[in-house]
Amino acid sequence: MFLFIFVSNWSGALLPWKIIQLPHGELAAPTNDISTIVALALLTSVAYFYAGLTKKGLGYFGKYIQPTPILLPINILEDFTKPLSLSFRLFGNILADELVVVVLVSLVPLVVPIPVMLLGLFTSGIQALIFTTLAAAYPMFENKPLTILNLRRKS
Repeated sequence: MFLFIFVSNWSGALLPWKIIQLPHGELAAPTNDISTIVALALLTSVAYFYAGLTKKGLGYFGKYIQPTPILLPINILEDFTKPLSLSFRLFGNILADELVVVVLVSLVPLVVPIPVMLLGLFTSGIQALIFTTLAAAYPMFENKPLTILNLRRKS
């Protein structure tokens, strides 16, 4: 997943695809399309549901009523916001980077866009790392809740 996001982000950061006009649609990095990113985030959601169900069986759904059943709607909402936050974070950063580069290339085509493109290369790598780190961390949190007791050193 990291390599796909990284290469997709860099393809959009290195080449200002939006400048090329097509009769139907436009060229852009794959991660510039919200559908691609939502699919990756939903894949992450399926992975952490699968990890929880294989580890705890149907007892996995007991986490929704912990610590009290009143929190059931909030706990369900939390599972929907995880993929949404992953999607919007990556999509917003990549789209903003590409739009800034396209505007600068359109206004001043020679030297000015180069530092912004270099910054885009750096931020695209960071965004790929953040997405995959969070995608890997979510299943881990499903199987072992993070509490202050888990963080203390065992003596």
